[in-house]
Amino acid sequence: MNKAEIVSCLNRSSLFSSFSREAVELAAERFHEKIFRKDEIVFYEGDKGGAFYIVAAGEFSIFKETGRGIRELKRIGPGEVFGEMAMITQERRSATVRAIKNSLCLMMDEADFSDWMKKDEPFSRNIFKILSHRLNDSNDRYTKEIFDAHQAIIFSLASLAESRDPTTGSHLYRVREHCALLARLLCGQPNYLNVTPVFVESIYIVSPLHDIGKVAIPDGILLKTGGLSPSEFEIMKSHTTAGAKSMMMVLEYCDNETFRIAHNIVHYHHERYNGAGYPCGLRGEEIPIEARIIALADVYDALRSKRPYKPSLSHREAAEEINNMAGTFFDPAITEIMLAHIEGFEEIDKKYRSNDE
Repeated sequence: MNKAEIVSCLNRSSLFSSFSREAVELAAERFHEKIFRKDEIVFYEGDKGGAFYIVAAGEFSIFKETGRGIRELKRIGPGEVFGEMAMITQERRSATVRAIKNSLCLMMDEADFSDWMKKDEPFSRNIFKILSHRLNDSNDRYTKEIFDAHQAIIFSLASLAESRDPTTGSHLYRVREHCALLARLLCGQPNYLNVTPVFVESIYIVSPLHDIGKVAIPDGILLKTGGLSPSEFEIMKSHTTAGAKSMMMVLEYCDNETFRIAHNIVHYHHERYNGAGYPCGLRGEEIPIEARIIALADVYDALRSKRPYKPSLSHREAAEEINNMAGTFFDPAITEIMLAHIEGFEEIDKKYRSNDE
């Protein structure tokens, strides 16, 4: 490549597109051409980062080796930059890069890069500013991807458990919306300082897991249309402890606030304010706030839902029944707040119940 071609390649890259022509021409003098044949490895995951590259022609695959084989992260083509972060931070390469076809790169090694930064201070400041933005953007995208994946996995697991009961329909959607609305109503109030915006988001994400322990309940009990015998009811009650055991296994690998909320919801959502619930017989504020919230959301939805063993209640009848259970089944203060904003819960109910009709 001649100098004009190198300058043109640099101008196409996100790293140099905002620089003046003079600055790009000076930079062009420090790059070397590097040809990679089809299937040739540029560097392996774990290698020391000693250079960075700008694709001039061709295509490369960035991938990781996993226990289940190769997982391709992305493909890159002309104008794209790779390898710069590991070179600057002196960390190991985070992935392997392979040429998909015969390809050409512009390469700058660590020694040339360092010398360049020392001799051109304005350029040094600008280039690190751009690299910092690129790193932040990359981290933001990565964080969002992980967050979205966690939500999808959590809801998929909850749906899998719920799918064993064909009568529940959109129950999970309604319950998580009810929980989030009730948590938002509590957020910022003096008596509920632990109900923060992060808590609201967490309870929305993990509340669908509340009955995950029902995967351990035999079909003959879980799907029984009549009343349960005392021994059958004891087995049914065990879904709380079975689910909590699973959540404890999750916490061993990922001990964070969101999954602690998930554990408390799964374990304690059938506790009652007067201590008559299960599995632990907790009473009052011994019951975690997230479990007190979902108890209201879950029962409200159950009252509004038709089952083989009972008819559905109207919205007004369900609200009256919730009010009657305040102080026995439910935290009376939270119940009062819910009933004061009951129209919001009715709107959620109408929106998602239409999916079952």
